[in-house]
Amino acid sequence: MDQEQRERLSTLFKALADPMRLQILGLLAAKPRAGHELAEETGLKPPTISHHMRRLLDAGLVDYQPEAQSRIYALRINPLRDLTLNSKEVSEPLTCEEPEDRVIRAFFDGPRLRQIPASRKKRVAVLRHLLSRFVPGQNYPEIQVNELLRSAHEDVATLRRELVDYGFMTRERGIYRVATHLPERGATVTQEVGNEAQWFRELVRRATESATANDR
Repeated sequence: MDQEQRERLSTLFKALADPMRLQILGLLAAKPRAGHELAEETGLKPPTISHHMRRLLDAGLVDYQPEAQSRIYALRINPLRDLTLNSKEVSEPLTCEEPEDRVIRAFFDGPRLRQIPASRKKRVAVLRHLLSRFVPGQNYPEIQVNELLRSAHEDVATLRRELVDYGFMTRERGIYRVATHLPERGATVTQEVGNEAQWFRELVRRATESATANDR
């Protein structure tokens, strides 16, 4: 993945990583709507709708047609479809079991984590697997993060800290969110995290599917 692709995906995912914008995309997936209709259906004020629509327009996720004094917004399917296809292109050529899959089978007994791996590469695989328990774009207070992680292992403090330290989740004023961009990595950490492009594409794909599934 080159820098241009990374920046495009980062812009796209930042646009998707907001629950209200996901709701708007879900409404537009059902049918095109004017800005005032979106305001009525979401309960947001028109200036707030305009702010969200600018972000979605900049990311190429929606388009609009002027109609009288309004804009009729519609979902752009191609960028979402391309993301799904690109995600498949990354993973489909692999015909044998992925190393991370082997780690998951070795360290998990169903939903429970037998132990936190000492190996950093294996720990990264475990952290990414645990990340699937969190919905991109959703806010999580620390108590909820602890509940979700405790269902896997009692040492929630270590797991929670590692998710943030590796940049898989962000933390601000006690609120946690799935990361919206790939963090800068040093040489050592880059070796530990491996194929981040595939992981990031999968996050974008999950957020995209969540957006287009709303209100169907």
